[in-house]
Amino acid sequence: MDFEISLKEKNLKVTPQRMAILREIHKNGHITVDDIYENIRIDYPSISLATVYKNIAALYEVNILREIKAPAQKQRYELSYDHHLHVACERCGKLEDIRVDVSDISQQCSKMTGYILHDASAVFIGVCPECAAKNKK
Repeated sequence: MDFEISLKEKNLKVTPQRMAILREIHKNGHITVDDIYENIRIDYPSISLATVYKNIAALYEVNILREIKAPAQKQRYELSYDHHLHVACERCGKLEDIRVDVSDISQQCSKMTGYILHDASAVFIGVCPECAAKNKK
């Protein structure tokens, strides 16, 4: 993924901080703002948490990033390059992508509400296989 092109297409300046944030999200998949901050501070010691928040907000605003809200967890961010849903473990907090065709549900929702839908966001909550296996021991 070419982050410079994405930023330019959205009329955002290509800054070292934005590039570092995008690389960190790309590397981790789903990540909190605090974790992004801690990880990029190593290379950019003068960066502030406020700068990270400000840049995350700007990237979210132009749909380069997607926000993931799972109950009882800090919100996380991921690159917004495809449409998918998520599954989260209520015990360990692991968050994973699940790729399911939601077109039937979208069509039903659109028909029921009259909305013109363009995206879907859902987090299914449960217990991951690793945590379930720990319970059996």
